[in-house]
Amino acid sequence: MPSDTTKALILLLALLHAKSLPGVYTLRSLSYFIKARNLTEPAIGLLEASKYHSRVWFDDLDLNIHLNNSSYNKMMDFARIQLCTLLFPGWQHRHKFDMCLAQTVLFFKAEVPRFSKYTITSRIFAWDDKWIWMQHRFSIKRKTRPVRKTLEIAAAVEQGTNNAIAGDGTPIRDEDVVVEEEDEDDIDPIDAKAPKSITTGGIDSLSQVNLGNHPNDAIADLPDKLCCIAYSRMVAKHPKGKTIVPVALFEKMGHKEAYPGEWEQYRQLGMSLIEGMMKIGDPTADLPPAPRRLVNPTRARI
Repeated sequence: MPSDTTKALILLLALLHAKSLPGVYTLRSLSYFIKARNLTEPAIGLLEASKYHSRVWFDDLDLNIHLNNSSYNKMMDFARIQLCTLLFPGWQHRHKFDMCLAQTVLFFKAEVPRFSKYTITSRIFAWDDKWIWMQHRFSIKRKTRPVRKTLEIAAAVEQGTNNAIAGDGTPIRDEDVVVEEEDEDDIDPIDAKAPKSITTGGIDSLSQVNLGNHPNDAIADLPDKLCCIAYSRMVAKHPKGKTIVPVALFEKMGHKEAYPGEWEQYRQLGMSLIEGMMKIGDPTADLPPAPRRLVNPTRARI
């Protein structure tokens, strides 16, 4: 019989690796269907996103002590299931069709540190006559840091103008207000097309600035740090194996356009990005045959 110490160590090891125990993946997947079993209409709009929250645990760590590559794909499974249950309620037990995964593409930008909380923002990104592409954005909270500001800058933020004057009589420059420049990859290409309100240095209002202890200290809320962008290529399949056209699927599930042409405008923008991405390293692309050149190995130059 194992000793109490051995039992305690086994129990501790099981708790530290609870997410990887046999059956846990299946139970976690089924939980989303159970939560959405009473939904009769889509919980979110077709072009809206869902958020999946998780934390890096011991069984997620790799040799570099951060989120390992396999965990990205495993967590994307849960994010996809959650998004599908919200967009297509009853898609398996009532409507009897399957959402099949054909391909995933991941672009890593930064590591997800050990034991940190992270969010996967998932949404439908584009579609054609067969495929549906989903986008998944892995992000973590940035640590807020003090930023030296003056009360005049805070007032300028509240007024939404760049023409304010600092206490010493000098104009307030943009670089005095900007907290941190956003990486161009952090900017959502579709959201970037939307009209933006007039802001001062990326801070919309004074409510986003938390004044510190010193009158000239302020702690600005930083945007989430993007760690990974991933894309999933999905297809809706009838039980008999027939492909369901995405637009027909959307309409059958009860989704409607806010205005005529909304879906097509969104789809074309997404497809322009997807088509460019798919051309990179496509192993199925037809390449012209390379010309054969016979070389005498005894006379080859090095």
